[in-house]
Amino acid sequence: MTINLHNIEAEEAILGGILVDPEAIGRVAEMLKPESFTLRSHQAIFEASLTLHSQGKPTDLMTVTTWLSDQKLLEKAGGQLKLVQLIGGTVSATNIDQYGLLISDKKTRRELIKSANQIIELAKDTSQDLETILQKSEEQIASISQVRSQQDLIPISETLIDTFQEIEDRSTGAIPPGIPCGFYDLDVMTGGFQRSDLIIVAGRPSMGKSSLAVNFGYAIAKKGLAVAIFSLEMSKGQLVQRMLSSEAKIETNRIRSGQIRESEWEPLTEAISNLAELPIYIDDSSNPTVSEMRSKVRKMQAENGGKLGLILIDYLQLMEGGSDNRVQELSRITR
Repeated sequence: MTINLHNIEAEEAILGGILVDPEAIGRVAEMLKPESFTLRSHQAIFEASLTLHSQGKPTDLMTVTTWLSDQKLLEKAGGQLKLVQLIGGTVSATNIDQYGLLISDKKTRRELIKSANQIIELAKDTSQDLETILQKSEEQIASISQVRSQQDLIPISETLIDTFQEIEDRSTGAIPPGIPCGFYDLDVMTGGFQRSDLIIVAGRPSMGKSSLAVNFGYAIAKKGLAVAIFSLEMSKGQLVQRMLSSEAKIETNRIRSGQIRESEWEPLTEAISNLAELPIYIDDSSNPTVSEMRSKVRKMQAENGGKLGLILIDYLQLMEGGSDNRVQELSRITR
């Protein structure tokens, strides 16, 4: 099966559109780079156009030809005849945005194939441990997705329309204001936890920070959303004991020591049954890296149909980020 990873016609339409309408390059300048084009001649022409555009100069035939000639790139670009042919084959630059998307799509596919080949070579390298290879492999793919996720400047008018629609939906109850954390007063003040929020629970030692955070996770999991708990201080057993204590209304120290009264066995059994149904996932491995956490969360999210409610890290200062400067290290981890 042959896969076409190039679209020469679309490349020519874009370059022709830029030469015909100098204003058109502004619509693809952020979307494409010279390496987005497959032919060296097309790369040279687009590089010339980008440079002239950044200098506030027009990208017409004469200006582009002069720039290429001055940079001794005119021959590489196919000569002036090539530029004239591009103009002759272009009616207008009306669809240049759509052509830009086609070229961007092809470039991303080429990059994916290149990364896949590099990952294959990594997998064959037995001199590196498996965790390092997995991390490098994820970084290969992540670097491509991050580039695609970058957005241009968005006019406030578009954001206002989306914001108004969101306010209207919330006023009618069509969408909830946020994810309830299980504490009514806090939910009233915050409107619930918002997706992409970074929430830090701070306080002195032994003030109940972990218990509070675990209760957040427990309440969110009861809503059917998956919760990932990375416990760098307590073991899985200790965390589960705290959840059982909260659910069964039995002191943690008595659960830990096994001092359960006869009347408490039934609520304890019921609490175990209830907790077993919740989408809570616990990782108590020591010193996990950010990339390791990200990998585990992605897997968990895929297994739960994308329904991710909370990622809980207990606690942040125990993480390592590979830097000698602790302030910069924590800043990098937090980002």
